[in-house]
Amino acid sequence: MRRSATDLLRRADVFARLPESDLRQISKLLRERRIGRNQVLFGQGDAVEAMYVVVDGRIRIATSQATGRERVLAFLGPGEVVGEMGLLRGGARSATATAVTDTRLLQLRKADFDALLANNLNLMRELARVVARRRAAMQHRLLAETSYERGGPSGIVSVIFSPRGGAGATTLATNLAVALAQRAPDSVALVDLNLLFGHVPLLLDLNPRTSLAAISAASIRQMEREAVEFYLTTHPGSSLRVFAGVLRPEEGELVTPAHVKAALELLRRMFAHVIVDIGPGFSEPNLAALESAHNVLIVCTADRAGVRAVTECQRICRELLRLPGDPLQYLLNHPSPYPSLSAEQLELEHALNARLIGSVPYGGETVARAALEGLPVVSRSPHSAVSRAIIGVAERMQAQLSEALQLATRRASTPQGAYAELTGAAPV
Repeated sequence: MRRSATDLLRRADVFARLPESDLRQISKLLRERRIGRNQVLFGQGDAVEAMYVVVDGRIRIATSQATGRERVLAFLGPGEVVGEMGLLRGGARSATATAVTDTRLLQLRKADFDALLANNLNLMRELARVVARRRAAMQHRLLAETSYERGGPSGIVSVIFSPRGGAGATTLATNLAVALAQRAPDSVALVDLNLLFGHVPLLLDLNPRTSLAAISAASIRQMEREAVEFYLTTHPGSSLRVFAGVLRPEEGELVTPAHVKAALELLRRMFAHVIVDIGPGFSEPNLAALESAHNVLIVCTADRAGVRAVTECQRICRELLRLPGDPLQYLLNHPSPYPSLSAEQLELEHALNARLIGSVPYGGETVARAALEGLPVVSRSPHSAVSRAIIGVAERMQAQLSEALQLATRRASTPQGAYAELTGAAPV
């Protein structure tokens, strides 16, 4: 176990820069522990007894507020450290750690940790670096949340769209939303506006209790956050909120453009990112979503029919719809096993007169199994080529939000103008 433990420690940020001798010393003190899905590793208010390194699985960190509402702080996966802040600060645990999946960990007891820290200057420096970085990230998140609550810049609405079926747009939208939620817990909403055969709940193994079709547009405009939560379904593995457009295909006719605009306006006041999955075509609800978007991420395939469909979509959006701010972005997806040469990507870029923001490779069995199990591929296989490509897009979107917030903060006197300027000039 010592060799594997040493390798795992090297993947953990807090231990990554330590010399091999220090890693071997620490690995001798580690003890393996296994916990099942939904089992609590430690609770808020518990005494601090150890820190942990995740080997397999995922851990959810959350706090309970005085109002009874739970606030998700982070999701931690393989190679990440859990509970080190409690060892550094002393006192009781400030949050609850719960296993999202069956999880295997390596435990370092408090007494061993204290002895290591007292005699290892390198470890002390690395801990100080990681603590400072996490504190800065938390302050940034609190600043964003406070800004939204006080009427500052609203969240970013990103529509995922393919002009033809079978391009993998729903799979990409779902996994992109989960990847964002894992980086910004409780700050991401996914709206399933594929009103005929929406599969977002199926891909996440969710059963929504109600839908957008069940409420009037006027009622949506008057809602507070507590009321909205009733209509949202929380994905427990990521804290992502899902808003189903319909529960049955025949309800699609009940969803109007007014519904869509009211829902997106409300959600962007509550969440940093609002991802919208729409079906093919330019139906009235789809048009309302496109007109409300800061980013329109068009999913492309490299075959001739796909290229033609996307170029026609581009023409319609620019010449007929005249979407404000030129929000169009292009993501190349490979939903089939046939290889796509770089020349095809260049041909697509030439046809669109635009650079692609990314290319998602064919996922094969990895994506298929994740869908069958109701698990996002970015959670089930985070190191796969497909997941890395999707996570890369998520990181670009998160950077866009951070830039918008910083610009708005610098121009506090006119935050909406600054935000509009940024989202128009620097899309994903």
